[in-house]
Amino acid sequence: MTNIELRHLHYFIAVAEELNFGRAAERLHIAQPPLTRQIRRLEEELGVELFHRTTRRMELTQAGQVYLGEARRVLAQIQEGIVMARLASRGEVGRLVVGFEGSSAYDIVPLSVKAFRERFPRVNLTVCEMATGDQVKALQCDRIGVGFVVPPLSDTRNLMVETILREPLVVALPQTHTLSDQPEVSVANLKDETFIICPRHHQCGLYDRMISVCHQAGFSPKLTQETNEIQNILGFVAAGLGIALLPASVRHLQRAGVIYLPLQQPTVELELAIAWRRENPSLMLPAFLEIVREFAHQISEQNNYLTTE
Repeated sequence: MTNIELRHLHYFIAVAEELNFGRAAERLHIAQPPLTRQIRRLEEELGVELFHRTTRRMELTQAGQVYLGEARRVLAQIQEGIVMARLASRGEVGRLVVGFEGSSAYDIVPLSVKAFRERFPRVNLTVCEMATGDQVKALQCDRIGVGFVVPPLSDTRNLMVETILREPLVVALPQTHTLSDQPEVSVANLKDETFIICPRHHQCGLYDRMISVCHQAGFSPKLTQETNEIQNILGFVAAGLGIALLPASVRHLQRAGVIYLPLQQPTVELELAIAWRRENPSLMLPAFLEIVREFAHQISEQNNYLTTE
């Protein structure tokens, strides 16, 4: 085991590049005799001659040429390690896994993910679609770092939950539906309709909210096709197989044969929140949460949604 220190590598590189002890000492801001002794000590530690010296000139030996390349590589790796460690301490490098419920947010999730990736390109950001109930389990066992969820949650132990948006629900109808020419629809007028929704056993937040809205209007909804995919829900609606209650942001998804109508007052809303572990959160999390809050405020203002403030 050698006793080579980083300063020895700096000394060697300076001498190898200058091929003159005097100039190298001046560059390193040290006296020449100590520099000469350090290079000799380095050669003794390595057991090789790094320089061929004559009275007129000085040049690298073959071993010295090889060692110069390795010394530069080692110092570069150490510098890269320092940079990466500092980035990691600021949450600017690493991995963050984000969960989201596909039927709950069509503006804020892609906007937040895109902005985060642009601001922190060194972070490996992975996005996983999963129902709210599955996100809660994934958070509890550290499979995801943060999730876009639809409250109320089944288990909030060790979790922080922050509401970011309250988005109105709209009804998606087949274009040929008898209500399609109405400016808005009362939930009570949907009591005889068949609803298309995500499966209950997936603990989908939108499912629970839709059931609650119908019960408040005085009826239990008739359910038919169940799917997690919003495009499939709209496809079933377009085919005339039923209707769906969906967040207003889904209106950006234009689908032939489907129209979206607002619900009559009082406004029926879907609450969207972000959840993360209370203990040992990801170092990247604060920056991601800041971006999410920025877009939540922007979306609320643009669409006149009720804010969480």
